[in-house]
Amino acid sequence: MSISKTENRMEAFLAREEIRDVLARQARGVDRADAELLKSCYYADAIEEHGPNYNGSAHAYVDGAVGRIREMGTMAHYLCNQHIELDGETAWVEAYVITFVRFARGGSDVDTFTGARSVDRFERRNGEWKIAHRKLVFDWNHDLPSNENWCLGMFNPQDPKMRHGSKSKDDLSYQRF
Repeated sequence: MSISKTENRMEAFLAREEIRDVLARQARGVDRADAELLKSCYYADAIEEHGPNYNGSAHAYVDGAVGRIREMGTMAHYLCNQHIELDGETAWVEAYVITFVRFARGGSDVDTFTGARSVDRFERRNGEWKIAHRKLVFDWNHDLPSNENWCLGMFNPQDPKMRHGSKSKDDLSYQRF
C-alpha cells in the first residue's frame, strides 16, 4: 500500500505541530520554574549546551536551573520564528527566542533583554517528538535600569484584581476556570 502525497503532508504538518508544542511547553516550563514540565520536553539522555554556563545532561541542567530560576525576578521567554526540517525520525529545529529577565543588582533592578536561538535536534521515539540535543546561540543583549510604572500608571499593580505571574503552579495558567 502506498502513502499518498496528501498523507505525507498531513504527517509532516502534525510532526511540526507536535514539535512547536514541545517548544512552547519548554518556554512555559522555564518561566513557571516547572521542572516536571521542562523534563517532559527532553529525552532522559538529551544534551543541553547552554552557552558557556552549562554543557551536559538536559535533565541535570533542569535540576540545577529550577532553583536558580525561582530566585530570579520576573522572567519571560517569547518564541518567534521557527524553522523545522523533518528528516524521517529526526527534525532539525531553529527557534528564535526573546527573553526578558529582571535581576537585582547593587540595590536596584536591571532588566535584561536577550535575542537568542535554540538550535535543536528533535527525535521521534515511540511516536513522541522530544529534544535530543539543544545548543543555544546568543545573538544580542540589552541591559537597562528597570523603570516599571505599569503603562504610565494605567494599571495599578497593587489592585487585588491585577493578576501577576508566578513561578509556581499557583500561576493562573495552571488554573481551570
